[in-house]
Parts: sequence; C-alpha cells; structure tokens
Amino acid sequence: MISTPALRAKHLDNHYALQQAIVAALEADAVKDDKAFQAQAAASACLAALHTALVRWAEDDGRTPLPDMIAKALAAVFGEDMAWSRPKSPGGTKGNDSAS
Repeated sequence: MISTPALRAKHLDNHYALQQAIVAALEADAVKDDKAFQAQAAASACLAALHTALVRWAEDDGRTPLPDMIAKALAAVFGEDMAWSRPKSPGGTKGNDSAS
C-alpha cells in the first residue's frame, strides 16, 4: 500500500479525516484553545503510531500480531509506562506479556 502512490494518498486522506473526527469529538471537552491543540497533537501522535505499526506489520507479512505492533508503537511514542497487556485471545494465548 505504501509503495503505491494512489493508495498512499488515499490512506493519508483517511488518516487526516480520522484525526479531524477524533479532535472534533474531544473538542466538546476542550474549552480553551490550548486544550484543543493538545487534543489535536495527541490524536496525531496516536494515529502516527498506528500508521507506523500498520506499515511494519505489512512489511513483516503479518508475522507479528498487529495489536502487539500497535502496543510497541504507542510505547515508543508515549513511553513504556503506557504499554498494556492484551487479554487472552480465544485461542488461549496472551499478547504482550512484557507489560504485565
């Protein structure tokens, strides 16, 4: 997807629209301009981490579970303290045990 310009452009358009929707939802709580800016920055950082995880997951041919890649990307942005442990999957395995 990233190597195809038209798909990359559409993905980035969708990314921007999602960021705007998240910020609009959060702005209901943002009375001051600085709070709105913080919401926009946080939404952008989360979406950038998600994008990075998706690209790495695709390059890895899906060998690493996507939720684990997302957790790693979010931890890289917000620090290891923000990492969490996924609940057990229906198959009985547990993801991201390092944060437990």
